[in-house]
Amino acid sequence: MDQRPTVKIQFLNEFRELFNEAWRNIVFYGGRGSGKSKHVALALILRGRQKRLRILCTREIQNTISDSVHKLLRDIIDENGFTDYEVTDKLIRNRVTDTEFLFAGLRHNVNEIKSMEGIDIAWVEEAQSISDASLKVLAPTIRKKGSQLIFTFNRFKELDPVYVRYVLKKPAKTYSAQVNYDVLDRAGLFPDTLRLEMEEDRKDPAAFAHVWLGEPVNQADNAIISRTAVLEAMDRNVDDEGAVQVGVDVARMGDDRTVFKKRKGLKLVDSASHTHLRTTEVCDELEVFVGFQKASLPDGGPNPDAVLIKIDDTGVGGGVTDEMILRGYWVMPINFGSMSSDPDKYPNLISEMWFYLATIMPTIDLPLSDGLLGELTSRLWKMDTKGRRGVESKGDYKKRGMRSPDEADATILAFYEANIEFVYEASVDHDEHDDEPTPTFGGSLLNKRF
Repeated sequence: MDQRPTVKIQFLNEFRELFNEAWRNIVFYGGRGSGKSKHVALALILRGRQKRLRILCTREIQNTISDSVHKLLRDIIDENGFTDYEVTDKLIRNRVTDTEFLFAGLRHNVNEIKSMEGIDIAWVEEAQSISDASLKVLAPTIRKKGSQLIFTFNRFKELDPVYVRYVLKKPAKTYSAQVNYDVLDRAGLFPDTLRLEMEEDRKDPAAFAHVWLGEPVNQADNAIISRTAVLEAMDRNVDDEGAVQVGVDVARMGDDRTVFKKRKGLKLVDSASHTHLRTTEVCDELEVFVGFQKASLPDGGPNPDAVLIKIDDTGVGGGVTDEMILRGYWVMPINFGSMSSDPDKYPNLISEMWFYLATIMPTIDLPLSDGLLGELTSRLWKMDTKGRRGVESKGDYKKRGMRSPDEADATILAFYEANIEFVYEASVDHDEHDDEPTPTFGGSLLNKRF
């Protein structure tokens, strides 16, 4: 009979996948104060009490046991009174299930790790430091049936090998999630001492983004929009005065997202994201998003609350454009590859739109969003043979390991300004008793492609 005491554990829902044995790879990345390392440690301790496991705790460089998660595991065992665990300076073992935790660095112990047999779980802490060579050694080494790799890290570079391999490329049976301080904050578990440090770091937007939001510290010199500028926009609060306009980036294939962004004046006020929708379903969702504010009122007059919808009209977006016009909405179709308004400066419209957003960034108000921050600050530009600044193609962007920048494109569409007028055609009704026709305004909008 199991005589171990029953212990009540507080475990946040955001980390529940740590108990799902169906995943081959589990990845939690993000900034400080998210609780990711503690939850992984706690999950492994709890799983090790259920059955026998061999758990390797590793990182790129581990000179001594103090460099490892050994202390974190020991503290959790002590705090919860798990007396079934035996803790020594080099090993942690469960007396009942015979689970054991092993500790080794990857770089200087390659042969030792290769020779390890029967590893059920490998937890790689500080995984942003793992080289591509070490990852290529680790993955095939942990080969026992049903074995798992768990990675926790705060990004350092835009393309850390572990981030590219397991988040951007996301192989089969991989679960990944970005977690930041707000996870603990929502649960009322964020320590006051850390809050003081975090508020102090807000004075340096770049440091705050890296330490607390998990953003990489470096940015390419030829990035179109600086991370500092975007972070300041996300910290800015402007009045939501002005017209409502919506940007729509339509998904093309696979895991691309159809994204809606709504601004009111200079403030981005709402967002929605969808996947795997047919054209008519996209239009259904878009109608809801704009509050069914069509170009015309039911009586045929112009609707003063009509929402201007700017749609990426390239490719499959054309179908959404046509359907929304058919349904009576005020639509501005935009082809990213069309000619810019200043062809001496920009080779195409999308380049002009990106640099326009960079120009107005000091005036706009954006919501705090890790995904939007990453997409807006990772798009690069280069000079063409005519001395014009052109944004890198979406294909080249994705070849660098990035996912489709749907959030950024929808935001750019939302803030893009072009010369467009709200134009109605007059229809003519004839009264059989009148000598002259009486004009009435039917509200048929003239939508033009740009």
